[in-house]
Amino acid sequence: MNSMEEVEFDYEAYTRENPPDLSKFRPASEVRRERREAFKARLINHVNMEIKHAREMKHVFISYCHENKIIVDRLCQALASHDIHIWLDRDNIGPGTPWKQAIQQAIHHGDFFLACFSKEYNTRDKTFMEEELSIAIEKLQQKPVDKIWFIPVKLNECEMPDIDIGGGETLRNLQYIDLHENWETGIQRLLNTISVTSVHDKKYSTDASTDEGNECVLFRSVDGQCYFIPFQKVCWDSTEISLTLCPNSSAQAAFLSRLRKRLRNVPAGSSIDQLEAIAFAHQENAAWVKLREIAQISTEYETVWEIRLKEETVASAYKRRTEPIILEQMTLEQIANLRAKRFLLDEKLDAASSSLTQTTVYDQMLLEAQIRGELTSQYGNRLQALTSPIPELYRHCKTSPETFEKFARLVSILYLKLSNTVEDILQLDLKLLNPTALEVKFKGRRSQLDVNKEPGLLEFEGICQLPE
Repeated sequence: MNSMEEVEFDYEAYTRENPPDLSKFRPASEVRRERREAFKARLINHVNMEIKHAREMKHVFISYCHENKIIVDRLCQALASHDIHIWLDRDNIGPGTPWKQAIQQAIHHGDFFLACFSKEYNTRDKTFMEEELSIAIEKLQQKPVDKIWFIPVKLNECEMPDIDIGGGETLRNLQYIDLHENWETGIQRLLNTISVTSVHDKKYSTDASTDEGNECVLFRSVDGQCYFIPFQKVCWDSTEISLTLCPNSSAQAAFLSRLRKRLRNVPAGSSIDQLEAIAFAHQENAAWVKLREIAQISTEYETVWEIRLKEETVASAYKRRTEPIILEQMTLEQIANLRAKRFLLDEKLDAASSSLTQTTVYDQMLLEAQIRGELTSQYGNRLQALTSPIPELYRHCKTSPETFEKFARLVSILYLKLSNTVEDILQLDLKLLNPTALEVKFKGRRSQLDVNKEPGLLEFEGICQLPE
């Protein structure tokens, strides 16, 4: 049997005889550019598909008495000619479909409910329209009073029914559209109502300063400026964060443009990890994040920003590190408690307990430095407790108390967590008592520094004084 002879491979000789084809190598900047273009193309397609789907789903539900089928068909043609999607029971309920459930879903998801009244309806003892009206009135009672959704329409000369809609009012208290006196004028009024309402809803759906129910994320830039930006979608998966943002001011758009410029200006061949981290908060979470991708996507209908962030985990070294105790009578929980009060109540050291201030000037300087976090800044504590962010925020939001309370809570979560004051926030209630006083109730849990010891709890109530 022949045995194979072991031969040492000469890599240098092989390379000389078979030099690499340099034409197949591409600069890293070119590869990144192609990836960004592919990412942008996917985003544009995704947004367009979502908008198309949303347009298909939006509709006007028309409730009517079947004796008025001919005139209702004429009404549907007039609306459809202006690209308004109509939902009629006879056209949109397929064979075998539970009709009650289908009608309920269509009413709840409809952009408008048109109740078509007539003398034929008034002469009937019972119609399917009664079921639809009952569902619609229940939905109407849940909507804001300034939201136009239920639109009564007179198909011919008749009396509006005296049906209770809650709050001591009936259908007769709602302004109706009369198609009997002048068809063209009535149709135009109806079209104007639908189009104006749709534009109003779109304008304010992303305006956090006027729509109290709108949700925002918070970015704190490198220079300390806070931006509360409305969002369509947030996906926080482990350390990856994907956002769809809808800036509603030029300042917010300019901030996002600066982020895009910073990413674009990263030198070829350099890592984007060299970009400085920024602070980010959403709902109950906050993190230091670094930008990965950002794209501004403008369609015929809207402009959104798609952003991908990476949560920075370097600060975890600080989370597990015991802070140095400068004063023997102070514990970590006491220092953290003073820092939390600094953020939430704007409490200075001279307002603290007398037992903590009966020390030398030098000790007070050291204590102040520890409350601020100056002594541990090199371990990730980049948000120092110099003062509370709440009073300054109030100067910009005092005209909208509900917006102020919502923004104050979000900025408090960002400061409390990213200064490593607490790891978990168990309670944070903020209530504006009067134009100069914010009531605060707080409870939080510190990071667990010892596996054999439960982490310390912070808990207090107080008043944060606000500027007049």
